[in-house]
Amino acid sequence: MKKVWKGRFKKELDTDVNKFNASVSFDKRLFKYDILAGQAYANALYKIKILKSDEMKKIVNGLQKLLEKENTINFDQYEDVHSAVEIELTKLIGDVGKKLHTGRSRNDLVSTDTRMYLKDEIIEIKKMLKNLMQTLVDFADKNKDTYMPGYTHLQHAQIIAVGHWLLSYFTMLKRDYNLLNFIYNRMDYLPLGSGALAGSNYNVHRMTMAKALGFKDITENSIDAVSDRDFVIDFLYFSSLVAAHLSRLSEEIIIFNSSEFSFIEIDDAYATGSSLMPNKKNPDIAELIRGKTGGFYGRLMAGLTLIKGLPLAYNKDLQEDKPLLFESVDQLKSILSIMNKFLQNIKIKEDKMSEQLLDYFMYSTDVADYLVKKGMSFREAYEIVGKLVAYCIENKKSFGRLEIDELQNLSELFDEDVFDLFHPEASTDSKKTPGSTSFKYVSKQILAARLFLQFEK
Repeated sequence: MKKVWKGRFKKELDTDVNKFNASVSFDKRLFKYDILAGQAYANALYKIKILKSDEMKKIVNGLQKLLEKENTINFDQYEDVHSAVEIELTKLIGDVGKKLHTGRSRNDLVSTDTRMYLKDEIIEIKKMLKNLMQTLVDFADKNKDTYMPGYTHLQHAQIIAVGHWLLSYFTMLKRDYNLLNFIYNRMDYLPLGSGALAGSNYNVHRMTMAKALGFKDITENSIDAVSDRDFVIDFLYFSSLVAAHLSRLSEEIIIFNSSEFSFIEIDDAYATGSSLMPNKKNPDIAELIRGKTGGFYGRLMAGLTLIKGLPLAYNKDLQEDKPLLFESVDQLKSILSIMNKFLQNIKIKEDKMSEQLLDYFMYSTDVADYLVKKGMSFREAYEIVGKLVAYCIENKKSFGRLEIDELQNLSELFDEDVFDLFHPEASTDSKKTPGSTSFKYVSKQILAARLFLQFEK
């Protein structure tokens, strides 16, 4: 395995140590970014007269040729992607290639490459998030006047619009999207020029390189620049949070798909069967998304543990951040893509949901508020409705089947108009606060969501 750090060592590296130490099997993913960083750095060396004009052009053009022949390079012979680029460049253009690393370290280079890689991936993930959010909004719009039980403690609580339920997941993903913007801005600083840890003996213009490579600014402290992996941890946290939100949605899809609920129907193309039981139609996609969430948590904890107690500046431990990052990027893109298609192929079974709406006890809060509007204190109204529920259970009745005299036995404030409450639309539209499940505010949420998706970059 070819090395760029020959000279001090008299022995060849042990074969097993070679394999254990090498990172090229995974960091070759950064090849493109190492090339781009190298081109910007060659220009910076030219501007301070370390490289002549023809040398700079030879290096820049050589790097471009390397990028074009990436698929032909045997990466396995190298320790890491940086060694691969440097040695392959020298093979291609001669000894002038050896000048590229002047004043540069793999420490500031790998941090630069990783940031550039993650910035590009974040742009792609933002698009995928928006696509999924668009699907949720469209789904909610179609069901803003479809009604279902809302739950707390997985028990019937109050009636809500199906669209309102779907928009709750849009809101989670909107927070995730905004968090991703924050992470992008927090990492948008160029480490290149920080050297191994102390800076460079060559006054390369870091801000010019930053602009050339698409960074908004340069890092402030060279020690921190080469040892900082906060941006990796930020992304691991972000991906864990997105996975948690999609896992919650998956869990509800699994529950609502069960025979006990039958609220939704999953398209045949997005379900699997049993090898033994011919009757089965399993929600495997939702189950896998739920299951993969544990991997995101594991990588987050591994990342946090990786940097815990590391002395400054660079340590080889930091090589292990990339498998964690790359796998989270890949898995996140996978679940965002499949969840989007999955949701587009789910049908709401309105008839089954309507059956559950016959549980009139979900109108209990509405009945209490009815009494409040007639002058009773809420706590007293709460107690009366509680007694009413107990009466109905004991007599095997529901609110909708009570006679007016039965209601008036508990309070003279009850009148015939109380029966107007017992309709899903009446219950949901009685909610007056912004963000609630009424048709008015669900419609406003949908409009706001569409505007966000239209104007957010």
